[in-house]
Amino acid sequence: MANYKYHLLQAEGETPFVSRRPLKVCAIFGLILLIIWYNCSITFTIPLTSTLQTLSKINSEEISTAYPSSIQSTSQAHYEIINEETTSDFPEATTSYSPKETTSDYPSETTDITTSTTQLVTSTTTDPHLGEYFVYTPTCHMPAINPFARDALKIFKKAAYKSCDNDKDMISVRYDETERIYSLHMNVANISCCYKSILRYGAGNNAEKSYKLSVCVDFQQDFKVPLDVDGIITNCRKLNTTKVVQKDAFNFVQAKKSNLNKTIEKDLSQRRPSVLLWGIDSLSRMNFQRTMPQMFKYLREENWYELQGYNKMGDNTYPNLMAILTGFNSTRAYSVCKPKELWGMTNCPIIWKEYKRCGYFTAYAEDWAWGATFNFNKKGFVTPPTDYYARTFMLAIEKELKRKVASNIPYCVGRRHSAEYIYDAALQFTKVYRNESSFGMFWTNSFSHNDFAMPSSMDTRMLEYMRSLNQSGVFDSSIIVFFSDHGMRFGRLRALKSGYLEERMPLMYIWLPHWFRLQYPQFERSLQRNRNRLTSPYDIHATLQHILQLETPPDKLPHPEGCASCHSVLHEVNVSRSCRDAGIDDHWCTCSGMLNVSQSDTVIEEAANQLVNATNDYLIAKHFGNLCQQLKLSRILSAQRINKATKKDLEYYLIRYEVKTKRTKATFEATTSWSKKTNRVQIEVPDISRLDEYNNLAQCLKDAVARKYCICRR
Repeated sequence: MANYKYHLLQAEGETPFVSRRPLKVCAIFGLILLIIWYNCSITFTIPLTSTLQTLSKINSEEISTAYPSSIQSTSQAHYEIINEETTSDFPEATTSYSPKETTSDYPSETTDITTSTTQLVTSTTTDPHLGEYFVYTPTCHMPAINPFARDALKIFKKAAYKSCDNDKDMISVRYDETERIYSLHMNVANISCCYKSILRYGAGNNAEKSYKLSVCVDFQQDFKVPLDVDGIITNCRKLNTTKVVQKDAFNFVQAKKSNLNKTIEKDLSQRRPSVLLWGIDSLSRMNFQRTMPQMFKYLREENWYELQGYNKMGDNTYPNLMAILTGFNSTRAYSVCKPKELWGMTNCPIIWKEYKRCGYFTAYAEDWAWGATFNFNKKGFVTPPTDYYARTFMLAIEKELKRKVASNIPYCVGRRHSAEYIYDAALQFTKVYRNESSFGMFWTNSFSHNDFAMPSSMDTRMLEYMRSLNQSGVFDSSIIVFFSDHGMRFGRLRALKSGYLEERMPLMYIWLPHWFRLQYPQFERSLQRNRNRLTSPYDIHATLQHILQLETPPDKLPHPEGCASCHSVLHEVNVSRSCRDAGIDDHWCTCSGMLNVSQSDTVIEEAANQLVNATNDYLIAKHFGNLCQQLKLSRILSAQRINKATKKDLEYYLIRYEVKTKRTKATFEATTSWSKKTNRVQIEVPDISRLDEYNNLAQCLKDAVARKYCICRR
């Protein structure tokens, strides 16, 4: 039976007990050092133990380091592991940190003196510019935003984690690692329970929209789940009654029969590392630090590698994830993979197919069935794309179980949070295949997509999941990518003057197993050097390709189709790299500084009017003019001139403006060039960003791009 053990970490700011004798010795030693310093003018830098605080009550509560000895949520009680081995410890992080105070909106992860929050300069480089920038190279100056600036804290309110069901679990699931079989254990006496199998049902257009439930089959204590059952809904009643007193759902990662007798290679250095992609939608690296301080602290202390210069390459989830999964740019992600055609995504060359061909077991799971990446206004997969695929399970439970909605997304589904089904599946997948090579992607939307503050509700839970992964041995065997696709694209956080940068700087952390660091020290060095270099989703795709051929020389490795100069982050990124070198269009690039320009400037006014006219023309050209209202410029909200090398007759601007229709108003933002010769803007309309939420206003359209610009006539 699994016994999860967690070691306590010293609380930040907490001073450990020290006996008086060592204190005297330290005092004498300190006096000697002081004399030497005075006489020789030697400067000593004393590492600061940080006092990073959570933001409940606007940063009034201290982070607790007394982590629970087991995961306390309902979901952990559901799954127990038999015959689980312990895992080895990992070295502590050795990075030192220095505090720096500022009240600017663009400092280097530093203290906002209006609050009690101390932030940390996390770069290990000696480059003096990296206090003010995440990247400071000849071709890229990426400003470092303060996550705790006054305007951000003013709109931030920590969200509390609330249990979806406080009743005792009537059923828990046990997994026997030796037999690789799940069993159902009833925790309450005098009850009778049955289960309904969740089955993928339908074909063609209905393959991703339909499911089927079997009849409810009674089961006895410690019933062994059949190997062909991937998900169930259970009903429990008191004996001799008909009323269901508890309804629950469980998903299973069933070991493939063809591999049950396979010889397992336990020497990790002799097998390819497993890969785990753990993703969260719409979470910038700054908002991660703001809303999930415990996780931020944990990743830093456990020596994960953060790519602080990671810049998105497209507008929303689909292009950014497809750049990682296929290496395609936005255009090719649609033209090659054809997500709106029936067999498009099924035939798409997604990276997990390559891992499957190399003998890896594969998984893909995502919550929020309605808004899932490959299903929202898309056809999805006609056949399951991976060995384990959670689509049918999530579709069924969102329909069959009670739901609690937060920010228009199912937050609680049945007795658990929507995201927890995905994370439970990740734990199961990595445990079932922990002695074999595996590739799994687990993606959540439910607590982050629509509300920038809601990730704070999952901070502690996420930390518990990470510690469970560590305890189960996943950190020993897997390269883990903890990441997001982009920051908030609409709403109050996006409306701040720093929102332009927040949207474009996603979260990107990478974990390398200890044995991998020892075996490939050159890869670890490169990843460390790339911390403050410009990187993009194409580089992550190249890295996933690289993992499959670690002994291949750099010049022999494949490059992403969408970015011929991009490459694995396990190889050093050129210090002179520009956004175009990284496959990032100008509109999404965060490398250029800006100067404020008056909104009443005649060039700005004319440019804004041309942008609105271009948007109207775009909708007409797409034959949506009869469905969408005509937009009219209401006012210019802000304007900046972008400092970048350009032709003499061209100037670049970032313009934020409001439009109006008979029905409502909307806010847009555009990066555009202005020709002083022709007095015209030059822009591709799809690169104009919509800053307010538009789903309810654009329900007359299914076109993912045109929806951004449409306010339906009714």
